[in-house]
Amino acid sequence: MMRWFDAQGGHLETKGISPEGDVIDVPLHRHHVKLNIFRIDIGLKYQFNSQWILEANIPYETKIQEAIIEEIDPLTDAQRTAIERNRDNHHRNETYIGPTDSDVFLGYRTQGLLIENDFLMARIGTTIPLGKTEEDPWKLGSQGKEHLHIQFGTGTFNPIADLHYSLPVYKGLGANASVRGKLPFYENSKTYRGSREITYTAELNYRFNNWLSLQAGYVGFYQSFAYWAGEQDINSGLRFSMASLGVSVATPYNVPLSLAVMLPLSQETLYDDSEALLGGRYEESDAFEFGPLVSLTALYAF
Repeated sequence: MMRWFDAQGGHLETKGISPEGDVIDVPLHRHHVKLNIFRIDIGLKYQFNSQWILEANIPYETKIQEAIIEEIDPLTDAQRTAIERNRDNHHRNETYIGPTDSDVFLGYRTQGLLIENDFLMARIGTTIPLGKTEEDPWKLGSQGKEHLHIQFGTGTFNPIADLHYSLPVYKGLGANASVRGKLPFYENSKTYRGSREITYTAELNYRFNNWLSLQAGYVGFYQSFAYWAGEQDINSGLRFSMASLGVSVATPYNVPLSLAVMLPLSQETLYDDSEALLGGRYEESDAFEFGPLVSLTALYAF
């Protein structure tokens, strides 16, 4: 289970919607959007032998979106109403619930690769497009129609692969590192092609005894631009990093529990807002700036 708190996003805007549903010019203002995410992952693993393993992950998410208008230039009542119509076309105060794209992996584990008792896990697989997708929001927005930028999936099968390496350092101290990549290579039936993604981690783990261990680590993430009908989606494309702290406890019921807290260190969007004034319309990325994340993991073997 994962809870991501208070992701903040938004963009400057100069458009409103008239009572007739037409897109009109209005004074400069800002859409401010907050997103909270709750996610449950059900992971299944089947061990063929000491080396080969088959894994599947089925996620389910709740996304709570809140949107407000921040006034910049003076507004009349009619302009304010037109702005609110446009905001509700773009960002509504709503809760979205559903499954997201699943992962299926075939993994291979080998031990003693570099030193005694180290191990390397290599996995290759694909995403399964179970998550709900949307029509092109930029096209709908330009027509003054209601749309949604939030998607639960990509609508495509995307190759994924990762490597995880672990080695003992000294007594109860161990070190881990991993890298994972996702590579969408075609667009779905609604003209969307997802972002390429790379996640990389480094972690130290100290085991005090058979039932308690602590972890501290670093998580880095890179996401390229996504595309709608070959046009760059400016709400995608970012780099961010987080620090992680965690504790793992063995329970009396053969269900070990792990609690982790991740805190943002840095974030950079790839879109350059200095080039935002395009054809008289202010275009600005509203890629979210992420808040802290808390996760709880339970394992059961049978």
